[in-house]
Amino acid sequence: MSWNQAKAWIQERAGKPVNVEGATGTLNTFIVEPFTPHPSDTEYYVCINSVREGDMILFTHKGGVDIGDVDSKASKITVPVDGDLPSRAELKSGLLSAVPSKRQDALVDFLARLYSTYVELHYTYLEISPLVCM
Repeated sequence: MSWNQAKAWIQERAGKPVNVEGATGTLNTFIVEPFTPHPSDTEYYVCINSVREGDMILFTHKGGVDIGDVDSKASKITVPVDGDLPSRAELKSGLLSAVPSKRQDALVDFLARLYSTYVELHYTYLEISPLVCM
């Protein structure tokens, strides 16, 4: 899709009610980024959401449009309320065991910064799919 096509798509939908799987809301903010060609085995999935016990981080080594049932596939770590993000080693062993070792350091850095942003901006839900790391 070209930039002009993306703008046209947004203009058709911005500020208007949209129904997705039974939920209706108005879309006001769009993030558009250029597509970077990449192999499918570099696509990951990450989600951080607030639960009663704290913040749950879900990660799976298969991301993208065909991710399917995340709850059954994802590795999970819960950061307790008022707790600190687990160590780099705990993130690697708890979330990234299925990721090639050459990508683990970059992903740990990204996850730590992503979680910091999640907390600082008072998010309750954040999801990225696909998260591409080459």
